Amino acid sequence: MQALRIAIVLPTPDRPAGWCTRLVEQIEAEPRFDLRALIACPSGMELSSGNGLIRTWYAFERRVVGKLQGSDPLDGADRPGKFPIVASDDHLAIVGMDLDVIVDLSGRAVGIFPSEAARLGIWYPDFLRRPAGITAMAAILARDPVIAISLLRGAADKEEITIATGRLNTKFLATRNEDFMLEKAVPLIVNALKRAHQSQASELPSLPRSAEPLQPGGSGLCTYLARLGGDGAAKVVEKVGENLGARPGMFFLKSYAAAWSEFDPARATPHVSARNSYFADPFLWERAGALYCFFEEFDYRTGRGHISVGRFEDGQLTDIQVALRRDYHLSFPHLFEHEGELYMMPECCEVRRLEVWKCRAFPHDWELHATALEGVVAADSTLNLIDGNWWLFTNISDDAFLDMNTQLHIFRADGPDLAKLEPHALNPVVVDAREARNAGRILDLDGRLYRPAQDNSHGTYGYGVRLMEIEDLSLDNYRESLAYAIEPDFEPGITGCHHFDVRAGRVVMDVRRRVGGFAGLARGRPDSRSATGAVPRVGTAEGKVSAALGMRSARSQYLRGSE
Repeated sequence: MQALRIAIVLPTPDRPAGWCTRLVEQIEAEPRFDLRALIACPSGMELSSGNGLIRTWYAFERRVVGKLQGSDPLDGADRPGKFPIVASDDHLAIVGMDLDVIVDLSGRAVGIFPSEAARLGIWYPDFLRRPAGITAMAAILARDPVIAISLLRGAADKEEITIATGRLNTKFLATRNEDFMLEKAVPLIVNALKRAHQSQASELPSLPRSAEPLQPGGSGLCTYLARLGGDGAAKVVEKVGENLGARPGMFFLKSYAAAWSEFDPARATPHVSARNSYFADPFLWERAGALYCFFEEFDYRTGRGHISVGRFEDGQLTDIQVALRRDYHLSFPHLFEHEGELYMMPECCEVRRLEVWKCRAFPHDWELHATALEGVVAADSTLNLIDGNWWLFTNISDDAFLDMNTQLHIFRADGPDLAKLEPHALNPVVVDAREARNAGRILDLDGRLYRPAQDNSHGTYGYGVRLMEIEDLSLDNYRESLAYAIEPDFEPGITGCHHFDVRAGRVVMDVRRRVGGFAGLARGRPDSRSATGAVPRVGTAEGKVSAALGMRSARSQYLRGSE
């Protein structure tokens, strides 16, 4: 199959911004793409400036906050002949390259190229066509749960259409929002290019168009500044509370002994740490007739998590001890079995790799079995045996924000050894903060496969949990749809929930409180903990509706798709 022939329009091709460089490097590294040239941004085509007050404040905020720096600039001298720089008015040279796509990273190139310049037209992120900061600030003022960024296709003789859309969690600063949108335009473009190459279509499917944001004026700026002050003060209070041991943003566990379709988080039993720590990321496992729960225990004093384990007795989590502790942060202890052996794949993104640990003596003795993806920041990974194949689902960061909440990557693996990983043809298969990050292992419930996903929206990490039904999984295709959702509206004082597991007639999840309270005085039943902890050695739609009525959530009991 012929490679997709691409040219990129850059505002400053001799010294592009970090996000532009990352896109160029990813396109260059992909054998399905043929990057033929960089096109110098057309001069004398400035965008409308917007409101003067907004423009002045944004410039000030930009100077104070600064811009994120990511990659080194491209240097044509270091890459002779690889990336010729072509003037935007050199139509003869551009048409002669027989391009499939022109990717415009300036927001200014639509309409200046002849229709025959690129078979699939000119592609550009929608927000680049607006004054700087408008989309970012408008999302904050509107209190939008997420920011929608769209990849548009335009051409001299074709109607502008939306060909891809990503959704991002909102930052509290307009400049941070803008930088984040630029960074996340990269995976959105790469995924769209991969889909275009895979389909080899002469026309692209059109998606619904996102609404244009309202351009804020002077009153909007006043509202923005008031919220900025309030958010800043809240962050200071949170830090003080953390230093005092009040455990702000504390996660705890809730479990419920019932069929998963009858799960009601409001009636579930709480399991709260009695120490200056929190419990999160619970995974259930049966052994010798008992049900255990492995989870992250995060120590507020050290700012680091380890893996703890407890046993359920009469609905309570008892005998909590350390299962695995390292000199780096551990969380998300995904458990799986292979050929009679039990393995754990905890998150350890701090050391930039995946680790698989093998159990030597349940539940406290583990030895390091395998590592993979060295040098890669990967979070909340699960290894799942589905229809005879091992599939690795992981959340990889490749941007200056080290964000792990927006992109889902899939690999086919050889098993627990992780010696061979085949990347999915469309990685990242999801670019959406509401659905990308894993919130537990793949669940086989009533003959259907569900991937629990974190809903990272409303400016919150771990706002809610979504169960995504997997409808198609292969190395070339991936399709899932939203089946059920749980939002943090089932009891007062909570701000989120971000993990879900089911096993042996018990459902467990984690929940986040705005303030956890001082250790030993927290609401809910404290954990029953052993005084000592062993430190390990290294080595049908109708069916959906009825189920959703059981998983009660006052605002959203059943959602169709991912609207």
